[in-house]
Amino acid sequence: MVELYEPKFQHKDWIDNQDRVQAGGDNGLNDRFHRLEDEFSGLARNQINPIIRGLTKPVMHLTLVPVLAPSPNPNAGGAPLPAWSQAVDMVEKPSGQTEAHGFMSIVLPDGVRVTSLLMTGRIPNSSPAVVSAALKSREINNSGGSVTLLTASKLGEAAPSQGVEITNDRQRYFLLLDVMRADVNESVAVFCVQLTYE
Repeated sequence: MVELYEPKFQHKDWIDNQDRVQAGGDNGLNDRFHRLEDEFSGLARNQINPIIRGLTKPVMHLTLVPVLAPSPNPNAGGAPLPAWSQAVDMVEKPSGQTEAHGFMSIVLPDGVRVTSLLMTGRIPNSSPAVVSAALKSREINNSGGSVTLLTASKLGEAAPSQGVEITNDRQRYFLLLDVMRADVNESVAVFCVQLTYE
C-alpha cells in the first residue's frame, strides 16, 4: 500500500531588511534547496513511483525447452502417437516418420495475461511439414474437455493473443507440440516455446 504523503519541507519566510540571505548556513539558500530536493525525492520514491508501477504491468517471457511426453491416440485406445525424439535442448522428428506429437505441463503466475506464443526451430524451406504449438487448459477437477487458448503455426513468428488470463485456482495448463505431413527423411526440430505475458 502506498503511504499517505505528508510534506516535510516548510518554508520560513525571510523578513525584508532583517534577514540576510546567504548561500551557506542553516537558513541559507543551499540548505533550503537541498531540503526541497529531499522532499521531491521522497515524494517520487514513496508515493509517485509505487503508483506508476502499480498501473503498468511489466512484459515477461517464459522460455521453455520442450521436454515432451508422448501424446495418446484417442482413436487407438490410448496407444501413443508417433513421438518426438528428445535431445538435451530441443526435440526432433524421428527419421522414418511423417509426424511427431507430444505434450508438457506448464506453470504460469496466477492472474497474468498471456499475450503471445512463439516457437523456434528448424524446418527445410521446401518442406510440406506443418508444425504447431498449442497452449491448452483444462479444469483442475478434470471436468469437461480441454480448451485451446492459443496456437502458433509458424516457426519464429509469434502468434498474438487477445489476452488469455491465467487462473490457476480453476485451470491447469499444458502445451501440445505437433508436426504433421513431413517427409520421412527430413529433419524437423523445435528448439523452444516462448510465452509472453504481463
